[in-house]
Amino acid sequence: MKQENLDSEKKRARWILVCLFLGTIFFTFLSIIFREFPKWIERLSKTDAVVSKQFIQTSTPTPTPKLTKEKKEIEKILEPLRGEYGVYFEDLTTKDSFEINGSRKFTAASLIKLPVMLAFYKEAEKGNINLDQIYKLQATDIRGGAGSLQYKPAGYSISYRKMIELMGQQSDNTAFNIISRTLGATKIQAVIENLGMRNTSFAENETSPEDIGIFFRKLYSEKVLTNENRNELLNFLTNTIWEDRIPAGLPKGIKVAHKIGTEVGVISDAGIIFAPKPYILVIISENVNEIEAKKVLPEISKKIFELRE
Repeated sequence: MKQENLDSEKKRARWILVCLFLGTIFFTFLSIIFREFPKWIERLSKTDAVVSKQFIQTSTPTPTPKLTKEKKEIEKILEPLRGEYGVYFEDLTTKDSFEINGSRKFTAASLIKLPVMLAFYKEAEKGNINLDQIYKLQATDIRGGAGSLQYKPAGYSISYRKMIELMGQQSDNTAFNIISRTLGATKIQAVIENLGMRNTSFAENETSPEDIGIFFRKLYSEKVLTNENRNELLNFLTNTIWEDRIPAGLPKGIKVAHKIGTEVGVISDAGIIFAPKPYILVIISENVNEIEAKKVLPEISKKIFELRE
């Protein structure tokens, strides 16, 4: 009986020692956790901040010191002028950019023809439209203003492709009327939104300098069209009958694929300048003195080109 009691006491002692040992380990572990927990939280916060920073992108990159200088030079030119101006510039090699009133909504005027031209080509690539199909002009199609198609008689035959060319070369309003009606406003606006042109409305004839910059960037560098169709569209926008704005400020021989916009108090131009280092330049105006604006657009174009040399 005494031996059994002795064995029982030994077991109880061993159990107590094991419990003390495990308890010591447990409380040591807890003390480490409580001591290191704030540091872990801080590290996690920093990691989250870094990850967030990597994926947050502003619509317009922060200008480099050189582009800050260019922006200030353009602001200096615009400061004394009447009306409102918006400018967007982007270097297509470095992707550096600057903007003045970049996201402000302006009257698009004929700049709205740009996404319409692109939308028509996209429908052709889907097989929904034949660019070479012949259309018979109707008297109700005629729209005044820019373009030679308004002077053709009812029944005149013209392909859709030729009408797109007239929209680019002459800013033809009759061709625009036919092409946009054939597409429908819903398809046109869908293309605008798919391009990421958030401040552009076909129905309201509104756009922003940044949105037009987005259009030309994607036309230039992304596969929004086949290479053949993209090049054809760019050619339609080159050597137009309206070369008195952005192209007028550049040395001879510099190719410019661009589109003008003109209404009462609105003098605009936007496009890709195929200089040795190609770039996008968008200048949109509203409520301006038209004579003054027609002088200042070439001046801005010239200043940008000179600052990049």
